[in-house]
Amino acid sequence: MSREDSALPSSVAEWAALGQLIEEHRPRLLGMLQRRIDPKLNPRLDAEEVLAETFVQAQQRWTAYQANPEMKPYPWLYRIALDCLIESWRRETRKLRDVRRDMPLPEGTSVQLGLGLVQTGTSPSEAVARDEVRQRVQQALSLLKAEDRDILWMRHHDDMTFAEAGQVLGLSENTATVRYARALRRLKERWKTLFGE
Repeated sequence: MSREDSALPSSVAEWAALGQLIEEHRPRLLGMLQRRIDPKLNPRLDAEEVLAETFVQAQQRWTAYQANPEMKPYPWLYRIALDCLIESWRRETRKLRDVRRDMPLPEGTSVQLGLGLVQTGTSPSEAVARDEVRQRVQQALSLLKAEDRDILWMRHHDDMTFAEAGQVLGLSENTATVRYARALRRLKERWKTLFGE
């Protein structure tokens, strides 16, 4: 048996470990990508395709990941997925393409909106109020620094722990917690400035 043959089971075991890791975190990563992709880009930017690229990148970086035992699996995969999403977004928005050309027909959009309102039991007035609050939150968030928006997004939309968010951002869990508290305070301050109590 050659040296290469004797190394094969170890390599197969490593690939199996990576495969298991990817499968374990797949639903959470896919959900994160689906929430982060702008609906205007949905016809051209598919979360499943970004996730497939994430897995290719993870395979290429697997040895480096194993050399860093302090890095937890989900934050590692999350960072790769986010990088792949950013790269895909840049590719799709290059040359200032008009993404509205790829939007579904208005009738289809109206039907989907209508079904969503009926299925959630939302009255028209509640839907309008919710939309107004969402617009106000977006306006207040736009006044924050990118790092404040990132930590708020990770905690509230990506459902990450402070430890996970810290690893993605290269911070300790405590520092991530402090950054989150400060970002939340700044968001409240912006809200008060814009809309009062």
